[in-house]
Amino acid sequence: MPRRRNGIHNGLVGARGLVGRDYLAHPRLRQEYETEIAPRTEVALSRILRKVPLLPPRRVMDLGAGTGAVGRVIHGLYPEVELVAVDRVAGPGILVADVLRCVRPAGVSGLFDLIVAANLLNELERHLDVPGRAALVAGWCRELLQSDGLCLLIEPALRETSRALLGVRDRLLSAGLKVLAPCLYQGLCPALQRDRDWCHDSAEILVSGRSRVDFSYLILTHALPHVEPTQYRVVSDPMKDKGRLRLFVCGPQGRHQIMRLDRDRTDANRAMDAARRGDILRLPETLVLTVNTRIGPQTVLKLEAVGSPRV
Repeated sequence: MPRRRNGIHNGLVGARGLVGRDYLAHPRLRQEYETEIAPRTEVALSRILRKVPLLPPRRVMDLGAGTGAVGRVIHGLYPEVELVAVDRVAGPGILVADVLRCVRPAGVSGLFDLIVAANLLNELERHLDVPGRAALVAGWCRELLQSDGLCLLIEPALRETSRALLGVRDRLLSAGLKVLAPCLYQGLCPALQRDRDWCHDSAEILVSGRSRVDFSYLILTHALPHVEPTQYRVVSDPMKDKGRLRLFVCGPQGRHQIMRLDRDRTDANRAMDAARRGDILRLPETLVLTVNTRIGPQTVLKLEAVGSPRV
C-alpha cells in the first residue's frame, strides 16, 4: 500500500504550496518537518561528508537551519565546533534573521570555515530568480567564508530544483568560484543542455519508509581543486538491459555515457559493476570518450575510495 503523504511533504515536494512560507511557525507542520524532511537532510549531509571528508572546521554557519538537522550532523562529527544557526523562524539555538535582507545576517560576525545552506535556495524562489540566488551565494562566499573555506548547498532532487541549482552553479563559476564536488568539470553544466536532464545523488539508507534519499548538492570553494584527468563522477544509476550495462559519467571532458556488453565483462573492468551514483570511477587516459563509449574486455576501470580529509 502506498505510504500516505502528510501536509509537509505535499507542501514542499508535491504541490509545493508551502515553499517560501513560514510553515515552521505552525506546530503541526513543524513536527511533520522534523519527522519527514529533517531525517533526509541528515542522511544527505552525512553522505556528502563521507564522500568529501573535511578537516575539523572551527566555525560553521547553518543558513536556513529549520529544526536543526544540519547542526545535529555537524556536532556529531565535530563536537568542538562553533555552530551559528540562522533561520527566520525562531527555534532552540536559532539566531532569528532573514537571509534576504542582507548577505551577512543580523547578529553574525566573523568568517566561517564551512557554510551549509540545506533546502534553502529553493525556498527563496518567490523572491529571487536563479541569477538572484547565485548573487546571494556569491555574497556569502565573499563576505562570510574563509579564503580556504567551503560553502555547501543541498537542494531537493526534483527536476526543477536540481536544474535551478545547476543554473546557480554556472553563474557562480562565471563569478570566479570553483566547484569541489560533485562536479569534476569546471565548465558549463552538460546536464542543462537538455530540458529533461538534471543531476542528483542518492544515499541508500532507509528513512521514513523510503529505500533511499535523493538530493542535489554543490560544494563551492575559492581555489581550483585538483582533478586527475582520469577521474569521472558516476551521475546515473546503473542501467542494465539487453545484455549490456550503461552508466553516465561526468568529468574533465564533460558528461558521457559508457557501455559494456555482458560478454566483455572481465576482472579488468569489473569496477563498473560496483559503481553507483556519486562514486568516482577512474577511466584509462587512452580511452577516447564519445556519445556512447564502449568498455572492452581489456579496458581497465578502477573505483576510487573515499579520499583523505581536505584542508
